[in-house]
Amino acid sequence: MHTLKARGWKRVAVTAPAAGCGTTFTAVNLALSLARVPGSRTILMDMNFRRPGVAQALRMQAPWDLADFLSGTVRMEDRLLRPLPALAVGLNGTVDQDAAELLHGCSCAEALDGMMLRSGADTALFDLPPVLEHDDTAAFLPQVDAVLLISDGTSTTAAQLAACEKMLAGQTQLLGVVLNRAGRTDHPLN
Repeated sequence: MHTLKARGWKRVAVTAPAAGCGTTFTAVNLALSLARVPGSRTILMDMNFRRPGVAQALRMQAPWDLADFLSGTVRMEDRLLRPLPALAVGLNGTVDQDAAELLHGCSCAEALDGMMLRSGADTALFDLPPVLEHDDTAAFLPQVDAVLLISDGTSTTAAQLAACEKMLAGQTQLLGVVLNRAGRTDHPLN
């Protein structure tokens, strides 16, 4: 949060090189943590139209999809739920294999700009599909200030991380890399 404030960043994409790295798990837990900061406002948007998972992770129902909000046909207030006083969530209940076109569109940018302005959110987290598997994340990068890249210690390779960094270069900033499922070692660092 300190890095976001220091750099004036408000919109963070959470993604991974490949599926199964724990992107949704990390995005949800980060959103819940940020919502506990006194005086903060956080929005978590399920932008993974390939495999929406935020509703399930929060044990909530997703009775609609976000496409109508992102296309500008439905108001933000009609698609964001507030499970906590300082947290709003945009749940997605519909799979859309053509999401890249939606995420790249002008109406998406306008909807998100309006959401940030009207909500007064300090931070918006966007749970996105894997960088190396779909064009959705690349199409959405102009909408974010930074990317938090999630790595799985049991499957992510250095080559995958390098490919992600290369794809992100010139598009947005890399906030950091989170290592999930780190293996145990017999030689702990002292």
